[in-house]
Amino acid sequence: MPEVIVGGGQTWSVAHAPAANTQATITRAAPGAGHRNVCTGLTVTITGGASAPAAKTMSVAIIDGATAGTAYLWGPISISIPAVAGAMNGIARSNLWIPGTPNTAMTLEFSVAGGASTVQSVSLEGVVDVGGTRQ
Repeated sequence: MPEVIVGGGQTWSVAHAPAANTQATITRAAPGAGHRNVCTGLTVTITGGASAPAAKTMSVAIIDGATAGTAYLWGPISISIPAVAGAMNGIARSNLWIPGTPNTAMTLEFSVAGGASTVQSVSLEGVVDVGGTRQ
């Protein structure tokens, strides 16, 4: 999706919906010196397939930096899938303002893959805060 200039900053959106039993993770690149990524919305889902998955609990988080980091901006939040075919669980949040560190990537990811017969997805949207001045 192309970036659009609005109010002095760029809006952006990134998403990842990998194959079954694969950890969903997406990283928004660092925006450059004097700028920072700000998350304004997110969606995470885990879905069971036609065969019942094993029940499992995992977490999701927004990380200030690259994948597998521990500088959490949001979360980790627990999310689980029951051992029921076709089960689904998710989190959707909008109207957020979660600022990252200037000139640093921002990552939204599950802590682990969901297991056999599960599919995860993550999407992250936001804006580049030009000058990093809004709190």
